[in-house]
Amino acid sequence: MKYQLRPMTTDDISAVIEGEMRVFTHTLGFDLIYTDLTLNPYAYYFVLEIDGTIQGYMGLWIEDHAQIINFYVEKEYRCMGFGSMMLEFAIELCQMSHVKNITLEVRVSNDEAKNLYEKYGFKPSHFRKQYYENGEDALVMNKELEVE
Repeated sequence: MKYQLRPMTTDDISAVIEGEMRVFTHTLGFDLIYTDLTLNPYAYYFVLEIDGTIQGYMGLWIEDHAQIINFYVEKEYRCMGFGSMMLEFAIELCQMSHVKNITLEVRVSNDEAKNLYEKYGFKPSHFRKQYYENGEDALVMNKELEVE
């Protein structure tokens, strides 16, 4: 199995949207992702390519703080270390960018993701009530970074 984590291009948007629909049943949408990739200097998007096919991705906004916008690994590649690899990469990128913290939202029901984030030092911060389209709450998590 060959894999790589590489910067996302506009050619990858359709595959990422299809993956978002499989994993989340909704998508950030072509327009938002395209605009981020082409116009937003604070946006960083990466795709996980396994054997030549996109099997995950991560979007971040990095300014004076960082926010993980979206992040998934396809179901058949979970529990194989890819999520950890991607999250470690994001944390290192944020540290190199000298940001002091990273935030993200996660569904309160997504124990698998919450466990991964907690493993990497993310702490629960607060809830966003009825944040998702189905009315589910989001848990906002925060990780403080040591900046040199």
